[in-house]
Amino acid sequence: MTIRVALLVDSPSRRAHGNVASRLALGLVEAGGVEVDLVAYSDDPAPAWLPAAVQVHRLGVDRISRSVPALVGYLRERRPDVLITRQVHANFVGLAASLVARTPRGWRGKLVLVQDHPIQFSHASNWKDNKWAAKATYRFAHGVTSPSPTVRDDIIAWCGLDPDSVGLVPNPMPAFTGVLGPAPHPWLGDAQRPVFVHTSNMTYWKRLDLLVEAFAEVRRRHDARLLVVGEGPGRADADDHIRRLGLEADVETVGWVDDPLQFAARAWAFVLPSDEEGFAQVLTEAMSVGCPVISTDAQGGGPRFVTQHGRYGLLVPRGDHHSLALAMERMLRPEVRDEYSALGLQRVAELSPRASATALTDFLTRQLGVPA
Repeated sequence: MTIRVALLVDSPSRRAHGNVASRLALGLVEAGGVEVDLVAYSDDPAPAWLPAAVQVHRLGVDRISRSVPALVGYLRERRPDVLITRQVHANFVGLAASLVARTPRGWRGKLVLVQDHPIQFSHASNWKDNKWAAKATYRFAHGVTSPSPTVRDDIIAWCGLDPDSVGLVPNPMPAFTGVLGPAPHPWLGDAQRPVFVHTSNMTYWKRLDLLVEAFAEVRRRHDARLLVVGEGPGRADADDHIRRLGLEADVETVGWVDDPLQFAARAWAFVLPSDEEGFAQVLTEAMSVGCPVISTDAQGGGPRFVTQHGRYGLLVPRGDHHSLALAMERMLRPEVRDEYSALGLQRVAELSPRASATALTDFLTRQLGVPA
């Protein structure tokens, strides 16, 4: 018997949530025994590498809050065995749509919610991700999955869930099969001068201030540079901090880029100074192109899980710019960089789309009783 799985996503090709869902769909197809639909509420195109076996269904709306009628229609017509939603506000929509779709004599599949971050941080960063509503409603889903053990434990405790109904499904990362083009920034073409790279949405909990302070300490002793890739509310403050410390010649924020892996692939190391990370997908993305990683031990436990407590990348205490600077200096040693580059590739192989898909199907069949 084949399991029919529907993955509700905002976009099949953009932003972290869409990338995770599409990579998971890839893994489910590779593992076999599963038919996969991506159910999208945006018009973004599917990634070119998505297998033809994955069907993309458009809900014809521009935001998740307007998608309940279309999602109900999809569930009643396609009747997947499992609907999987991710992002807290999308989980609420999935709960509502699944309830309506079941009556009368309607959809009989199972609903699985994905909780990517400790619930208190989801609530703090987006008013729609209400932690109290999650506490009241998550118990009505058949199951919940999380990408790291810390987030799993957090949602079990907060919502009072049965531990058997909550699974661990890491965010998948495929091996890099792309093409490295010309260096996307002049600094990355200079093999003699180390360049650190950071990529994020520049929210305040990404702690760009900590990164700039740590780099300033490194720069006092070493000839190095730092590129900060991405766009977000903290970019102006980061630029101000760079100017105050007189680092304009050696630190640059480069804004949004279509392919940040082109930066990581040529960097001396990738640095993540966050206060909170439920998984830290940017670490596995950097690892996939052989870039060694340095991270704070952020709340949410993502970097701790990805690096396996510092085995696959350098892990330092959260909020400690001096420890972060020392880790960056340690990565300037070629033998250390080579070691963690190889270890990162090994870790990515352990977090492949097929491995994550297997974790998901095991959870569905063994813990939720979905026939396979």
